[in-house]
Amino acid sequence: MSEDKSGKHKKIFDISLKLFARYGYKKTTVEDVATELGMTKSNIYFYVKNKRDLYEKTVGNALQSWRDSVAAAVSSADDVVEKFSVMAREAFNYLANHKDLRAILMNDPGIFSLSPREDRFYEINMGAMNLIKTILIQGIDEGRFYPVDVDHATELFFSIYIMFLIKTYVKSDGISSVRMYDEGLKIVLRGLCKDPSVLPA
Repeated sequence: MSEDKSGKHKKIFDISLKLFARYGYKKTTVEDVATELGMTKSNIYFYVKNKRDLYEKTVGNALQSWRDSVAAAVSSADDVVEKFSVMAREAFNYLANHKDLRAILMNDPGIFSLSPREDRFYEINMGAMNLIKTILIQGIDEGRFYPVDVDHATELFFSIYIMFLIKTYVKSDGISSVRMYDEGLKIVLRGLCKDPSVLPA
């Protein structure tokens, strides 16, 4: 995709995100988006098939930006434990500073899915899971993490993360969920058992 076309896509999706967040999917029209951009509807249809396609691509673009932001934060950390901590905190806190995406998620909780068959954004979420997996593999290789089944551990951590996103931003449990997430991160990084000799074989 050319830089000019890529930039046009971003502008369309940024404006669409604001409108879908403000008015919801049903009340927002392609014409609203075109007017806001100073374009015609036919111009918009050059980039998307219809309103549903515009919405899905808008959400996908926002989720991709979320994932890219987390990956960038992780890349700035050197120590693998710090990488895991940065990843967990950046991924969780992102929505607190992105109200438009937060509003869309509250109106469309189906965006979050733990079932690959129902996941409309499977490829993007797989990218997020691969980030977790890469950090786990590095930690195990360096002898910093306990050897685990990386695939199952990745799925576990991602599932816990999605649950907390729903509790905090969709169900609006707020500060209690934030504190619970912080405590959960401490347990994951330290381990629940103080004496490793009591761990089951």
